[in-house]
Amino acid sequence: MGRRIIVLLVCLPVCVFLVRNNSPVAMSVSLPHSERRQPPVDAQDLPDTATMQRLALTDAVAFLDACLKHQLRHIHGYSGVLRKTERIRGKLQPPEVIDFWFSESPYRVLMKWREGSRGAKASLYVDGANQNRIAILTRLNVVLDLDPEGRLVQDGGRYTIREFSMRQATERTLRAWRAAQEKGILYVEYLGRNAIAECHGRDGYVLRRTCEPPEEEGVVTVTVVIDAVNWLQIGSELIDGNGQRIGSYYFTDLQINPEYPPDQFDRSALRR
Repeated sequence: MGRRIIVLLVCLPVCVFLVRNNSPVAMSVSLPHSERRQPPVDAQDLPDTATMQRLALTDAVAFLDACLKHQLRHIHGYSGVLRKTERIRGKLQPPEVIDFWFSESPYRVLMKWREGSRGAKASLYVDGANQNRIAILTRLNVVLDLDPEGRLVQDGGRYTIREFSMRQATERTLRAWRAAQEKGILYVEYLGRNAIAECHGRDGYVLRRTCEPPEEEGVVTVTVVIDAVNWLQIGSELIDGNGQRIGSYYFTDLQINPEYPPDQFDRSALRR
C-alpha cells in the first residue's frame, strides 16, 4: 500500500493539464463534459477568409465564435506535439514536450511524454471506457487509474486530460473574453497574421488581450494564436504583471482528421 501511495503522488502532477479551472483568463470556464460537443454547424454559417481577417481586426469575440463554428463543422481529430511550460504554485516548471493523438467523437486522448515528465511516461483517456478514469503509465512502468474529477487531481490546479482539445481551449477563451466584453473591460489588440516560430513557422492570427484589472494568478496579458488554415487555437501564452510567464502552450506537427488504427486508443497503446 505504501508503495502505491508513493507512485500515486509521483504521477499526480501529470494528470492535470493547462490552466486553473477557476481562472477567468484565456482558457478558463470549462464546460461540463456532457455539453462540450455542440450540434453540427451549417457550412453557410461560416465566414470566408476575408471576413475572418476583418473580424480578427475589429471584433475578437465574433472572430473566436467563427473559429469555434469552423472547428465544430470540420475538425474531428488531430495528432501532433504539444510544447508547454507552466508556473505552478509560483515555480516555473521545466518545459514539456508531449506527443498526442486526439479524437473528438468519441472523445479520446493519448499522450506520451518526450521531455519534462513529472512522473508519467504516458496517459490515456477514453470517454465512456475504464469508468471514465485516466490510465497513467508511470516511470515505474505501473499503470494507475485515476478519477479525472477527483480531489487529488483537482488539487493540482490544472485542467485534466478531459479538457485537452483545442476546441475546448477556444470555448474557454471565447467565454472569458465575452464575459469581459459584457463588463466593458475587454481590451484586445490584433497583432496580425504572422509565421509563428513556436509553431515551427505555421501561419497564425495573433490576438493579445490586456486584463484590466489583472485576473487569476495575476494574469495581465493573454496572447492567443489561431491557425490561418484550420482556425484552431494552436498557441496560448499567459503573462503576469512582472512580465513572468504563467503558462505557454503551443501545438506543432499537426495532422488534421487522421485515420487512426483500431487499437490507437487501446490501453495497450500506453506501452507501445
